[in-house]
Amino acid sequence: MDNASIAITLVLISAFMHATWNAVVRAGSSRFMTLAMVDGTALLICLAALPLVNVPNLEVWVYVLISVMLNTVYRLFLIKAYETGDFGQVYPVMRGVPPVLVALFSYVLLHEQLSFPSMTGVLLICAGIISLAFVRGMTAQMFKPILMAVCAGVFIASYTVVDAKGVRASETVLQYIIYLTVFQSIPIPLLAFFKARSALIQAVRGHWRVGAMGGVFYVSSYGLVLFALSLDAVARVSALRETSVIIGAIIAALFFRERFGWRRMLSAFVIVCGIVLIKVST
Repeated sequence: MDNASIAITLVLISAFMHATWNAVVRAGSSRFMTLAMVDGTALLICLAALPLVNVPNLEVWVYVLISVMLNTVYRLFLIKAYETGDFGQVYPVMRGVPPVLVALFSYVLLHEQLSFPSMTGVLLICAGIISLAFVRGMTAQMFKPILMAVCAGVFIASYTVVDAKGVRASETVLQYIIYLTVFQSIPIPLLAFFKARSALIQAVRGHWRVGAMGGVFYVSSYGLVLFALSLDAVARVSALRETSVIIGAIIAALFFRERFGWRRMLSAFVIVCGIVLIKVST
């Protein structure tokens, strides 16, 4: 199996895990506290793994710190989006924005060239994801969560490009994953502790298992996609990861009782077509 095939496999597994931990955050009675538990679990896992890797050099630290800032802002938008919107509509929008932006960023900053089939695949995936978000008519009430999701998507695209450069500057992929996760997992639990200490303690006591599962899936999901970034073009990896939207639509229908319908199935088919184009052009 070549590097591109390995990258595709890893990203599809990552997509499943990503949709699942997002569903965990959305399902929580307090999205802020649930995300704090997810990040807290990730922090503990990666602190235990620190002895496995060397301390990064200065260049890698720059990428880590920039990514931490971008990830923190993304998390705040994610919380606001899930507090006010449906999972089946917010999640596709949030994941639909990054692929096109990453393709543009990777072309300008990383000088990566996309073939016509690959670019067509990226655009099909984006079209399918965006169409999933708008299967129902827009209302004034839905404007805020959609806006929050779009903002979250912009920051996802930004930190994806930064992380791609950080991984390539690191001694190993594992080094970057561990140090990045340690530092980006601190701000939200810290904010939760100082904002509502008693609520955080109560959330941990009552729902620590769910938070722990979300944290394990979060670490695994991001670790897999970062490793894939070191094997294949950033835009292709980012686009394939957005197939998590298909899983998200299924989760929305089964667990949140949101409508799936033929339009969403058609959108899923369009996304699959995009995956095939990317696969055959690799």
